[in-house]
Amino acid sequence: MGKKKKKNPSKKSTTNPKQTAPQLKKRSKYSLLAMIAGGVLVLSGAYFLYQGEKPPTQSPQLTELKKENINLREKNPTLSPQMFSGKVRRAYAIARTIPEVLDGLYCYCRCRENSGHKNLLSCYVDTHAST
Repeated sequence: MGKKKKKNPSKKSTTNPKQTAPQLKKRSKYSLLAMIAGGVLVLSGAYFLYQGEKPPTQSPQLTELKKENINLREKNPTLSPQMFSGKVRRAYAIARTIPEVLDGLYCYCRCRENSGHKNLLSCYVDTHAST
């Protein structure tokens, strides 16, 4: 009537408690580390978002430099490239197309100190750039 199942001797039905205990400890260590790392990421993200919301403050030195820079803008137009030939004509044509770039650059021939120019664009307002 009742047939009994035979146990397979190759399979062990009992588990060794020593083998399962270290696995549980490893999992708990990794999950604890993951939770700490996640918390650090959340806190650092909140910190950087808070830092980005602050309006930038201007130092008095920066304000003074901006005022000086406004005084160094060239108000006169560049000379016509038709007055020149060769590479000089090309340089004056380029100066006429990008005055806002040249208006912010310092002229390294020291014409600000020697000729009273304001910036590199000032060289193209007169014939100084052709010499």
